[in-house]
Amino acid sequence: MKKYIVYGLGISGMATAKYLSSNGYFVVATDDNPNSIENFKKNNSKNYSQIKFLNPNEIEYNDQTIIIFSPGIPLFFPKAHSVLKICSETNALLKCDISLFYKFNSKNNFIGITGTNGKSTTTALTGFIFDNLNLSSQIGGNIGIPCFELKQNQQDFTYIFEVSSYQLDLISDAKFNIACLTNITPDHIDRHGSFENYINSKRKIFQLQNANDFSIINIDNTHSRKIYQELKQDSNRQSNLVAISTNIDVENGVSIIKDKLTINLEKQKFTFLIKPQIQGKHNLENIACSIAITSCQLIKINQFNSQNIERVIKIIEKFQGLKHRMQLVKSINNINFINDSKATNAESTENALKSFDNIFWILGGRPKDGGIEILKPYFSKIIKAYLIGESTEEFAKILDQHHVIYEKSQTLKKAFESAYSDSLLSTKIYKNILLSPACASFDQWKNFEQRGDFFCDLVNEIH
Repeated sequence: MKKYIVYGLGISGMATAKYLSSNGYFVVATDDNPNSIENFKKNNSKNYSQIKFLNPNEIEYNDQTIIIFSPGIPLFFPKAHSVLKICSETNALLKCDISLFYKFNSKNNFIGITGTNGKSTTTALTGFIFDNLNLSSQIGGNIGIPCFELKQNQQDFTYIFEVSSYQLDLISDAKFNIACLTNITPDHIDRHGSFENYINSKRKIFQLQNANDFSIINIDNTHSRKIYQELKQDSNRQSNLVAISTNIDVENGVSIIKDKLTINLEKQKFTFLIKPQIQGKHNLENIACSIAITSCQLIKINQFNSQNIERVIKIIEKFQGLKHRMQLVKSINNINFINDSKATNAESTENALKSFDNIFWILGGRPKDGGIEILKPYFSKIIKAYLIGESTEEFAKILDQHHVIYEKSQTLKKAFESAYSDSLLSTKIYKNILLSPACASFDQWKNFEQRGDFFCDLVNEIH
């Protein structure tokens, strides 16, 4: 008899455990943190009465055991998790929730969206387009909606998943009918051990496909373009290999150059003007990815035509974007307050610095590899910088070298107060107070959402 071990008691883990137990499966729930187990047993005993809670060392594993492992738990690096040895010795299977969900719903259509930056916006926008086209679908996965909270046993249904590199490491038997790679830049090296390992994790989304599936890749990015070129060598995949670009028109794919959209697919070519609300060149890439995904879906259901693409464009022009991603919180006294807390690496912050001028820049936190070196071309746009968190001294040295005026604020509250005060004194007509940290939030915050929400609260306190 199959035994399911749900390893990791986060939101997705408990959604998985609850689904399995309510459908008659034997479920053991565990976590490396004993306090997590005790808290769940104490606070959720009524909701999860069919689930057995055990510490990891109390569980017996065998070849009938399926371990649903939380992607949030480091698996390979900085050191190998004990579950890898358990699987090697007992032949227990290691999966993530998306793999299991696919097993129960494989007759439906699966779309997977991955990439270092842009995957949440692309996922949300794609879901928004599908909803407005009345295509039966739901979004889920790494965007914050556990897959086992989605509808199941549906007819002609599409699941649109944001998929992280950690999830891809755990997926071995799920297949995405449409897979999209937004870009690859150095990130999460602590969890993958090397940049090459990280690239290999992203590449895996296409290795799980067959020749009938669509592979969509942003070729403006150096590392994702290499994967595109590799796939292009496979003659079986060429017709369903779709390129994305905001720099050049592409033979088989979607390009957006300034406000000109060109779709070149299925021996048809459509050209339209597009005027989205979400700003920045990076968002043109996200929009192109969503248009490509939607076009591929329309091809699959024989509804790919100029009339439907016109509908898609009108839908996109209504989309206002996601919180914490270059979100315009408010404009007061010709000062724009921009919450870009999701910019947890320099590449994301680069998109914001490209998009604005006269910037009072709040940055810092737990730094990533490479720091803010790549942002030097945009330092001339900075009126003043406000440093917070663990990265303060490291970033101060770089700003010193390039003669950027800065303040060591330490906290977001102090940085905000100083930035607002300084912006009121500035003689510039239009100014931007930009929270775009280029760092992880974990030194001072639970996550980037909490950091961004605090910034928004500070803005909304201004009268």
